[in-house]
Amino acid sequence: AFRMLWNSYSFFTMYASIDQWEPKQDAPASENILDRWILSELQLLIHEVDGAMGRYELSKATRTFTPFIDNLSNWYIRRSRKRFWKSEDDSDKENAYQTLYDVLVTLAKVMAPFTPFLAEEIYKNLTGEESVHLADYPTVDKNLIDLDLVSEMKAVRYIVSHGLELRAKAGVKVRQPLSEIVIIGSISQKELEAVVLEELNVKKITINTNWPEPELMRLNTNITPELKLEGEGREIIRAIQEGRKKAGFNVEDRIVLGYQGKENVCEMFGDMIAKEVLATEIKNDALADAEYHETLTLEGARFSFFLKRIK
Repeated sequence: AFRMLWNSYSFFTMYASIDQWEPKQDAPASENILDRWILSELQLLIHEVDGAMGRYELSKATRTFTPFIDNLSNWYIRRSRKRFWKSEDDSDKENAYQTLYDVLVTLAKVMAPFTPFLAEEIYKNLTGEESVHLADYPTVDKNLIDLDLVSEMKAVRYIVSHGLELRAKAGVKVRQPLSEIVIIGSISQKELEAVVLEELNVKKITINTNWPEPELMRLNTNITPELKLEGEGREIIRAIQEGRKKAGFNVEDRIVLGYQGKENVCEMFGDMIAKEVLATEIKNDALADAEYHETLTLEGARFSFFLKRIK
């Protein structure tokens, strides 16, 4: 769990350094559903830890950190990652930075009695203050607690987890889009519905309230020609992302992308590919001045791509 926390801290410091981001005093509350959820979970953590310490149940207090850090690393940051490196909405990017900063600083204070050196490193580096052990211990802000949102996010994570199991059983890669998932019950908020659609890579959710089957959900695994082409587009994105890493490009580097082969896929899904790989331009051409190129076999056909950073 503490390695996950260190990775979360490292993720924040890397992107904050790239953007030269500085924390704001009295920043306005974020309306982003992920921000509201993780701040609510943080308040519940403070409540649990403080209560356990007050009863001298120190072992119980320490056990509360692992599920929270899992929520932070494997759900909040993973779901928010694109918010940090895409500047389509500067206010949302600002909210993501401020929320993650507040969570890490507060978490360092909560963990200080249990992990004094790790908490000190995170707190001092983020705040510039003398010591986390001289800071006031956090108190619960009840205004930030939304139990309905916490409950519904838990349900969403279950739907995603079970949906991924169904994909695995059917032998369908997550990068291959599917047309539909059918579930019992409902998802009340569009933002949470969007999370399920993206995580499971499906086009729509159908609600069935009168279900004779024992299963809680069902995936439509019929892959149309259009869905197959989009799946190839996502395979191309994965290959280019790996190519960026192999070439040693920085995460924020914008690129020109050249390609040969799979013209139908690249023409149909060029905008999606460009957005994901940070390409400002896509050319059906081998770039003579490419810094990196690679050829692979995709669905039985050769595909080559060429990458050049924009200086």
